[in-house]
Amino acid sequence: MAWKRAFPVDLAEEGRFSRREFARFLALVSAGFTAGLGWLWLRKTPLEGPPSTAGSGPISLGLAADLKPGQSRLFTFRGPQDRCILLRTPLGELRAYRQACTHLGCAVRFRNDELQCPCHEGVFEVEHGFPIQGPPTRPLSRVALEVRADGTLWAVGDLPAPAGFASRARAACPRQARREEVA
Repeated sequence: MAWKRAFPVDLAEEGRFSRREFARFLALVSAGFTAGLGWLWLRKTPLEGPPSTAGSGPISLGLAADLKPGQSRLFTFRGPQDRCILLRTPLGELRAYRQACTHLGCAVRFRNDELQCPCHEGVFEVEHGFPIQGPPTRPLSRVALEVRADGTLWAVGDLPAPAGFASRARAACPRQARREEVA
């Protein structure tokens, strides 16, 4: 009996778990996976784009001169769940992005002249919001800014996704650049 050598089963141990217990275990694991997928599905809704813009207008962000190069400030744009980050690049340009990382929606923060996602060590560059490290594959959503004649800064709308992102992202990725050098 070759099968007994291939699959040694101690008959005394066979009765430890009944079919009913095994089915209960499978049902609990399946329910856990279903609940987890449902939570992820509910959480993805804000990541698919900005909330409805009906009835909302420009938002004042204060004086543009108050933000020095290398500084950032948080603000909410369309509603309390639409958190954004305003920053002044080291070159002095103003940028605003949605604060949700495009990987899993963690809050990005401005540190060391780059936007960092602490959840999975994702990094975005500040000029256009392109991912340069970690698991994110899409750029951050940008918010359009306007400096008015009196020097006040306003968030006025959403900017479209940058054209030609795929080629820029590959060039910005250090791992991809090394692969291209070897090839």
